Amino acid sequence: MRLRSLSLTLLLLGASNAPREITVPVQYTLAPDLSGDLLTGLRVQVRFRANPSGTTGFGWGEGWAGERRLWQWARDFDVQGATAVAKDRDGHWRILAAPGEALTVTYRIVSAYDHDPTVDDSQQPRPVIRPKWFYAVGNAMFGYPDDRENAPATFDWSGSNGMGFASDLEHLAGRNRKASRSGTVADVLESVVIGGRNLRIFAASDGSAVRVATVGSYSFAPEQLDSLARQVITRERAFWNSSRRAPFLVTAAPIVGSPTTMGFAGTGRGDAFALWIDQRTPSASMKWLLAHEYFHTWNPGQLGALSKDREERPAAYWFSEGFTDYYARALMVRAGLITPTEFASIWNEMLAAYAGSPVRTMPGAQAKAAFWSNDAAQKLPYQRGAMLAAIWNERLLATSRGAVNLDTVLHAQFATARSSREQATFLFETLIRKNGLNITDDVARYLINGEPILLPAGTFGSCAKIVTEQRPSFSPGFDAELTANAGNVATAVDRLLPAYAAGLRDGMKILARTEGEPDNALVPYALLVEDNGKHRTIRYLPQGHKQVTVQQIHITNAEAPDCRRTLGGL
Repeated sequence: MRLRSLSLTLLLLGASNAPREITVPVQYTLAPDLSGDLLTGLRVQVRFRANPSGTTGFGWGEGWAGERRLWQWARDFDVQGATAVAKDRDGHWRILAAPGEALTVTYRIVSAYDHDPTVDDSQQPRPVIRPKWFYAVGNAMFGYPDDRENAPATFDWSGSNGMGFASDLEHLAGRNRKASRSGTVADVLESVVIGGRNLRIFAASDGSAVRVATVGSYSFAPEQLDSLARQVITRERAFWNSSRRAPFLVTAAPIVGSPTTMGFAGTGRGDAFALWIDQRTPSASMKWLLAHEYFHTWNPGQLGALSKDREERPAAYWFSEGFTDYYARALMVRAGLITPTEFASIWNEMLAAYAGSPVRTMPGAQAKAAFWSNDAAQKLPYQRGAMLAAIWNERLLATSRGAVNLDTVLHAQFATARSSREQATFLFETLIRKNGLNITDDVARYLINGEPILLPAGTFGSCAKIVTEQRPSFSPGFDAELTANAGNVATAVDRLLPAYAAGLRDGMKILARTEGEPDNALVPYALLVEDNGKHRTIRYLPQGHKQVTVQQIHITNAEAPDCRRTLGGL
């Protein structure tokens, strides 16, 4: 009893010496900035206490998702309650005030775009503020006082004039709102905000605590996205044996499609995920994206740490992104949300892209260094990780006679990571070895040295086979990046390729791709172009100069009773 009292006394003494501001919430308020009925920006207010030293730093994080200048969209920075304010570097201010003084920082966030974002120029860190809708991630929206990432935080939306709003920040406490979970400044940074006059919100009325919010229009009804998101989330919670009904938000914002490509993207936001969807994207394509993003709720966050160093982090993306890709496909086919044929199609598109990748054999160190600046290098850890997950899953099943698979290892890792500070990749390699598989040689060959990966014939069980073939490399016949940068005007058309022989020339305006598949050189391509004021369609095989080794999954018996199970890695 005496020892317990002494421990309590020491704890209380320690608490009295802690910085007072850590226990005082940082209060965030967001409001629309309107000119008449049109949205021109977002106004941010941050209230907090000055440091005991009298000097408090305030600014933005060092970077997120490849963007290092997160502060660049802030305007009209002002501080109330300070005796002096000095900008000591870009995106950072030094505030002098009486110790513990109440400080209020205000500023405006302006749009990174003067147009609706497109497939070719959309980037998640950039805030989108259009006349009737907005979308932004917390990393770019919110500055914070130095060293307060772990301080408690509150949030309020001060909306007006019929402007709808949704955010995972609503999970935090506000002036007139109880918290559905505790929140810190770090949670504010890892958030998403979306709103507009046509915002649709689907409430968590099914007991799942999941909300879905969409703005804009798509090729499918918002109700379809809502239904699909709930099915995916229910399936993945079951995979992790998660009975908790934590609040979760799914947001969807529109991007304008490119004539030659269709695109969609997503990013995990802790207790939300944010989707950017090409307005032509069919609802079927959303299944995999939703499954991928929600799986990030666990991988890697609850499976171990990743490096805090932005430059080092891509070295582990084979696990955090590649394994997430693998399970997005596996769990959807297990649940019947995609058919065996759809499962093969999703894999085959990736396998064709990997086969034709210009960085396919790039060593791991170079791929890590190129990740943030090279599109092909960004895809590489997704491709390598998914393929290795499938290979290792099949080996585990074979060596254990069906008793152990990749699920077994990840479930053990989930349990182990709760009390471990080890990196996620280290934990995985340790636990898969304990389950009878040593992957050291594979890591060295494929992830470090960059040797090409080939799937064994029986990777996906008895109802599918892997076919390996030589085929022409894929090429649209022109430089896709230069063409996009030129406003989809055909640029650098190769005179020796089929596109040129079919009639495509530099300077033609590409209006749409009406036939063809990404990275598939065997399927005819068709481009609708404007040529000297007239519209015409140019058809050809999108074949390049080289031959590449391509693997494809062929479903041999989709009606087999265990087909979904074996495709899904069981």
